[in-house]
Amino acid sequence: MSRENVEIVKRAQPSGVDMVELFRDSSASAPATAGIDVSAFESDFEVEFISIEARRSIRPAARGPQGLAQAWRDWLEPWESYYIEAEGFIDGGDEVVSLVRVRAQTARDSVPVEHRPAAVWSVREKKIVGVRFYLERDAALQAAGLRD
Repeated sequence: MSRENVEIVKRAQPSGVDMVELFRDSSASAPATAGIDVSAFESDFEVEFISIEARRSIRPAARGPQGLAQAWRDWLEPWESYYIEAEGFIDGGDEVVSLVRVRAQTARDSVPVEHRPAAVWSVREKKIVGVRFYLERDAALQAAGLRD
């Protein structure tokens, strides 16, 4: 069943899109705007952006599609662009790690930034019940139990 979980996450992971453009309309919910398969998510799934240093949420956990959209809008506030491309998926059973490449530009000084973060998607009974976004891949892999 875990391979099936990877396929579920692939349908939910945005790729080939500028997240700033995606969330520019503050009234739109993330799944509707992104063309994401909303049926992949439990209605009250949890979203967290995790700090590397503190190993805790950068902001309070959000719930559901509107929470996901607001969490992304908050994250994207200092960016002029934030282009995300999926690079791969790691099967961890009920946890799936998506590896992405981000090419971004700050809004204030137009500084280009490139990094390779990851997200840990929790899947239960064929539904995404949570997603945790990490700036550092090793932290995501460790959180998913895939690295010591």
